[in-house]
Amino acid sequence: MYAPHRDLFVTSELMPVENRPYQIGELAEKFGITLRTIRFYEQKGLIKPRRIGANMRIFGVDDVARLGLIVTCRRFRFPVEAIAELLADRDTLGPVAFQPRFAEALAHRRAALTAEIAELEQACHELDGFLNDMPQQG
Repeated sequence: MYAPHRDLFVTSELMPVENRPYQIGELAEKFGITLRTIRFYEQKGLIKPRRIGANMRIFGVDDVARLGLIVTCRRFRFPVEAIAELLADRDTLGPVAFQPRFAEALAHRRAALTAEIAELEQACHELDGFLNDMPQQG
């Protein structure tokens, strides 16, 4: 199974990735996402693969690293706009200097998810009360 945290930064820094061109299908399989998802990220400007002809996309090692970060962020339900900001920060700071910034973003996201879970648990509790107060049918 894909471990998203292992591909957060330039992949050669954390794990070996062959320095060769990758096709979209290879990356979809590697990251467990669809071709359509990768095309969506391209449409949003998060990745910019090299094009050969009208339909052929070629991804380099840097594209693989970017896609790893994108997939990780989406797993943690970051909005696409926030991912774009993180990628811009990574591009500006470089992969090593970006790590503390990314850790901060993850901590904020965790806090937001914790708050969302609390709200959902409260909604479920209220829903249970509503259902319990309804006349039983049957």
